[in-house]
Amino acid sequence: MTKEEHLKSELKRLSEEEADAVRRLTEPTPRHFALEEAPAVLLTEALLRHASLLGASDIHVSPGEENVLVRFRIDGDLRDHLSFPKEGYPAVCARLKISSGMNVAETHLPQDGRMGFSFYGKEYDVRLSSFPTIHGETFVLRLLVRDCPFTFERLGYRPSEQAAVKRMLAKPGLVLITGPTGCGKSTTLACFLLMLATRSRHIVTIEDPVEYIVSGTDQLSLPTDGKLRFADALRSVLRQDPDILMVGEIRDEETARTAVRAAITGRLLLSTLHTSDTAAAIPRLRDLGIHDGFLADALSGVIAQRLVRRLCPHCRRPCMIDAKGASRLGLPEGTTLFRAAGCERCGGRGTVGRIAVHEVLEVSDRIRDGIRKGCSASELAFLARENGLKTLRENAETLLLSGEIDKTEYCRVCGIPTEEEHEQT
Repeated sequence: MTKEEHLKSELKRLSEEEADAVRRLTEPTPRHFALEEAPAVLLTEALLRHASLLGASDIHVSPGEENVLVRFRIDGDLRDHLSFPKEGYPAVCARLKISSGMNVAETHLPQDGRMGFSFYGKEYDVRLSSFPTIHGETFVLRLLVRDCPFTFERLGYRPSEQAAVKRMLAKPGLVLITGPTGCGKSTTLACFLLMLATRSRHIVTIEDPVEYIVSGTDQLSLPTDGKLRFADALRSVLRQDPDILMVGEIRDEETARTAVRAAITGRLLLSTLHTSDTAAAIPRLRDLGIHDGFLADALSGVIAQRLVRRLCPHCRRPCMIDAKGASRLGLPEGTTLFRAAGCERCGGRGTVGRIAVHEVLEVSDRIRDGIRKGCSASELAFLARENGLKTLRENAETLLLSGEIDKTEYCRVCGIPTEEEHEQT
């Protein structure tokens, strides 16, 4: 049996398990089962395994007036998976809460919990969030593989970008990953730590919460009660003689100041920000109260990234864009692109997985001088391009022209309205 045939067989078996669990869960006359055979237990376990096989990042469980809808988030999109009558939902809610350490009796306030499971040799952490609605409690389950599934070499950097990132990570300073929620910042940081972790270095991470287990590092997950903040934890960790620090996110002025101070005093500090591109990280840090002189001394580099859906190589179809479309995309008329089609191998979706688009800004002496002089984001971006920076748009265009992504994904990265959006304006 080939790998694809085995996957199809396993997915079919899990679907049958789910259907059987739903049938038993909603029987008119409930039967008594041993705990491990209870329908709610079997259903939640099958859903977790099914989601992991499909590569889902999240499971959404949403009650309506009569039915409960279960959706999987795959490659960034929410997709309907199954629905079942609401009569069996209280048992599912109780199972999710008990498994994740939530208060079963609390139904009127949001709660957070955590659980784990293993499947096909992989260990998963699951972060649960409940939220009360007029139809009952909704649950979102975030699935995280405990061991980072990528390596530095698989992050998708061009050779020159890979060399620049390695230079940033080889010396003390502040290195930032920027981008919106869900763009893979945590995965990138975990890959960096895997590459840096040796017995000769003391690496400490402060996360909210820990997403990937990285061997050879000391990882702190901030408590959910809010009694320990990033800034407080960072100040304490600095007394632990660290060589490398990773702070999950720079959210406030106090954390920013402490992070910059750590970078200036001889540590490599990795963290994240929410900005649109690399140059925008600098005015963002200024807004957080960091003086240009300190910022220039501390900052080694900024990496912006986005995740885009990769076209299925087995069914993608070439298509030629007309003059109007070419003008909108900034491409020559008659350029051949590729579009999604859908086949058995990609489950009819037309895409398989996601890949990262990067923008790597290495802080050169000219850029450092520009920061000291108070240059704007646009001025710093100009200096970076003169220094060889390839923008998010340029790297996305390379993927577009090579047939890795379609024009919809290209437009999303570049902030260009799609054809449908353009027609509506």
